[in-house]
Amino acid sequence: MNKQQNTNLVKKLFDEVFTKGNIALMDQLFTNDVKMHDPAAPNLKGGLAALKEKENMYKKAFPNKQLKIEELLATEDNRVVVLWSCQGVQKGEFQGLPSSGKNFRISGISIYTFKNDKISDIHQNWDRFGLLEQLGAIEEPTRALHK
Repeated sequence: MNKQQNTNLVKKLFDEVFTKGNIALMDQLFTNDVKMHDPAAPNLKGGLAALKEKENMYKKAFPNKQLKIEELLATEDNRVVVLWSCQGVQKGEFQGLPSSGKNFRISGISIYTFKNDKISDIHQNWDRFGLLEQLGAIEEPTRALHK
């Protein structure tokens, strides 16, 4: 695939899967053995089934989440780098945390590598600490220091 095709595929991922929740589309976008490298998900074994399960968990916890591509860069070596933001409201359980009804806004960066016209590798880092703080799962550092 060329840079434009890779870019279009990532845009489709953000719009159709991450924002609209079309999990079934993931079969067309990822290899079956896709690997995820994410410090916020160290126990994710990899593979399309695990990735779908993870996305379903986010969909249930944050059904109205909106992901926005802030910056996108396609490279010559079949990679697309995305600086993204996400906002929404927690309406369901998230990693053992009951629904808080709280708004959140976070950002992150993801690097997608392509093989045979599909995403085969994801390296990403995002503000998990900020998300947990905004949901009330952990205390803001400045408040904790002034107790």
